[in-house]
Amino acid sequence: WGAKNLVVRRSEDGGATWGPTIEVGDGIHAGGTTVDEGTGDILFFGHPEHPPKDSSMAPRTIYRSSDSGRTWAGEEAVFEKDGNGHVPSLHFSEVGITLRQGEHARRLLRPARVYVEGAGYNMAVFSDDHGRTWRPSTPFPVDGTGEGCVAELEDGRIYYSSRQHRFSEGEALLHERLHAWSHDGGATWTDPAHSSLPDGPAYRGEEGRGANYNGHFGMAAGLTRVPV
Repeated sequence: WGAKNLVVRRSEDGGATWGPTIEVGDGIHAGGTTVDEGTGDILFFGHPEHPPKDSSMAPRTIYRSSDSGRTWAGEEAVFEKDGNGHVPSLHFSEVGITLRQGEHARRLLRPARVYVEGAGYNMAVFSDDHGRTWRPSTPFPVDGTGEGCVAELEDGRIYYSSRQHRFSEGEALLHERLHAWSHDGGATWTDPAHSSLPDGPAYRGEEGRGANYNGHFGMAAGLTRVPV
């Protein structure tokens, strides 16, 4: 669950060829790389371990590149606790985005999650100072979620697509992705529902923890973004 090798490769021809490995820094990286479209900086996130032993205390390091990924410098960013007293983990989430519309334009927003005993939950973190301070959103409205992704829609809403790992006793073990919406730049999430988008094979009845567990994985956190 994560090797300590923060490295990147660069392509200058649209991904047809790739250059040599570039060392970024120490730690474990598992998603969430974000381009700040306001400055051009690339933000790369690292943890010392996975999962964090204490989600309230584990350090989170940002590695920043201001030259299109050629060189990187680490910085300790501030990540505020959520309403439940947890600092979100940055692992196993999709890339972040720069919001382009409305009063929160230029805000950096990326999915995140909280590891706690039991279910845990998805959420997001956002920054209005180019990635130096990160504030937590409210939790995704369904517990037992993880591995999420976000996209800004043309009407300004933020779409959140989430996997559900765990289910309450008696709850239907659905294998479709969950989605929810934000109308305030990713600070809160509402109207959760299972979509028609499958997330791996249907539950096979061999485990009691749902369709998206122990080898049943399908889409992970992936979300293809197209201009709509």
